[in-house]
Amino acid sequence: MVVTFLGTGTSTGVPLLACDCPVCLSTDPRDKRTRPALTVQGPEGTILVDAGPDLRTQCLAQRVRRVDACLLTHPHADHLFGLDDLRQFNFQYGIRIPIYSTPETLAHVRRVYDYCFTTTQEGGGKPQLDLVEWEPFTPVTICGVEVLPLWHWHGNLRVTSLVFNGVFAYVTDVSAIPDETRPYLQDRETLVLGTVRYEPHPTHFHFAQALDEAKALGARQTYLTHLSHYFGHESVSQELPENIALAYDGLRLTFSP
Repeated sequence: MVVTFLGTGTSTGVPLLACDCPVCLSTDPRDKRTRPALTVQGPEGTILVDAGPDLRTQCLAQRVRRVDACLLTHPHADHLFGLDDLRQFNFQYGIRIPIYSTPETLAHVRRVYDYCFTTTQEGGGKPQLDLVEWEPFTPVTICGVEVLPLWHWHGNLRVTSLVFNGVFAYVTDVSAIPDETRPYLQDRETLVLGTVRYEPHPTHFHFAQALDEAKALGARQTYLTHLSHYFGHESVSQELPENIALAYDGLRLTFSP
């Protein structure tokens, strides 16, 4: 199983529009952050996790040649508004793409992308998507990978956390982890946690919270994602313990079967 981080930035991306701060002007490629997404390459295909507005350029940058399934953590724009770009994979390979998520998120997809599910005139084409509901704590096999959907809080919104093959846990857009989810995230080989800035935030972990949770959950290696322009990769990396690091666009992790 190979995990590739397509994007590791917050909802605005980094650099921000009209910002001249040191991180936005940085020449370090690790400080160029597109909206959060990743791929999981399994033995039977490629899983996309979230489809934000940078999806096309992310796939080009990381040479994503095919998407066989898409998992959506929640329906916010920075995780959803690139879904139309999946149509090229439909056209290229003659496949429909299943979209897995909660009933609430899929209802949002059906509303926002109404044209995908209704009869329209022939023209430029539209994504061919199949909406598949799942329930937290019920594993499902996708592309030969065991995926365990969980849930956590993003402010007052329930967001899906994901564990892949029991070794890689992905928890983005998080402000609190409920007690029923916590045991499933404990002591994983690799954990990804979202953190957006140093100061407290109403719907995200701030930096100190993320570090505390990383230590409490005890993964062998933790990566922080959903990073804003407050985090310069090089300078912040020097503050971190050896087993906690900032993720960056293009980071690739390989896991044994």
